[in-house]
Amino acid sequence: MAANRLSRRVLLCASLGVLSASCAGSKDIYVATDGSDENPGTQDAPFLTIARADAVARPGYTIHVAPGTYQVEAPRAQDAGIKTARSGTASARIRFVSTVKQGAKIVFSGTGIAWNSKGSYVDIDGFEISGSGRIGILAEGADLIIRNNFVHDLMISGGCNGSGGAAIDTYGPGGNVLIDANIVRNIGYRWIEGGRCNTVQGIYISNANNTVKNNIVSGVAAAGIQQWHGATSSTIVNNTVFHNKIGILIGQGDGGMSARGSENNKVANNIVYDNTKYGIVEQGRVGRNNHYVDNLVYSSGTNVHVAGKVSGTISAEPLFVNYQANGNGDYRLLATSPAVRKDVSKSALAAGLSGLTGDSPVNLGANLK
Repeated sequence: MAANRLSRRVLLCASLGVLSASCAGSKDIYVATDGSDENPGTQDAPFLTIARADAVARPGYTIHVAPGTYQVEAPRAQDAGIKTARSGTASARIRFVSTVKQGAKIVFSGTGIAWNSKGSYVDIDGFEISGSGRIGILAEGADLIIRNNFVHDLMISGGCNGSGGAAIDTYGPGGNVLIDANIVRNIGYRWIEGGRCNTVQGIYISNANNTVKNNIVSGVAAAGIQQWHGATSSTIVNNTVFHNKIGILIGQGDGGMSARGSENNKVANNIVYDNTKYGIVEQGRVGRNNHYVDNLVYSSGTNVHVAGKVSGTISAEPLFVNYQANGNGDYRLLATSPAVRKDVSKSALAAGLSGLTGDSPVNLGANLK
């Protein structure tokens, strides 16, 4: 009799997907390459797709994605291979986590988007994303955390045009996104040499109150880290940005641009190196109270070209352990590097930047372990 009750319960869970996690008696949902979307989403019977897990998720749930390659399709520029829409809350986020860091590999075909995250209070943690399309992660929701992902070798097969491209893109009215400790590499790389592509970025910020920290960004056709549209009040700290057309670009333009322009931005403790046109630059409509503090900017066409307040800039070789322009080097700093600091500078304190420099205020650039 007990076995029959268990059998009926498993069948109910499998047939009524909305009950899957509660049937499992857990806020954990599982996805694997050998799973099925007809399964209940348990560890022993996982789903096949992230989208199916999202459909049954609720605030406080964690979606565990097993290692393996997940092939998805995004045939047209606005299509998404994975679209997630559920929202968590400030106290009960929804977390999508690769169970092995960068072990869950999302490979997408077509000219569109690998992952469109439309929900708010959502984490996307530890995935590897590559493919032929134009955007790796489109952060359309608010209050997202995008962390520990490796987004690389996006071919932007639809071309360098108004559709644009980016590894990670904040979009829409939401904002307040944390983009932390990601590796971004080779995004429309083939256009760097010609220097004519302006619409393909590494990390693209188009709304307000975003924090971009501790990322390594290289090989991007236009800007490694760029604001545009209605972007304002960004905190951009402890990033290592190299071998792009432009390192970091602050400004507004096109749809969403405000009368005041981009203002109240804090750009500090970054290493910006070997970018062909600009290291750090302001373009478009720029407002007041923008601070550029304690950045190492060197070996770019023009190192710094901004109207905001600049202090503590270091113009010297960063002295990486093993610099490789192709992104395959070791970007930790030698002990003799001028980017190795013993304390937070007075100018950083004056700009209110203490505590905003990542996990460690000692070194500039990404906090590599």
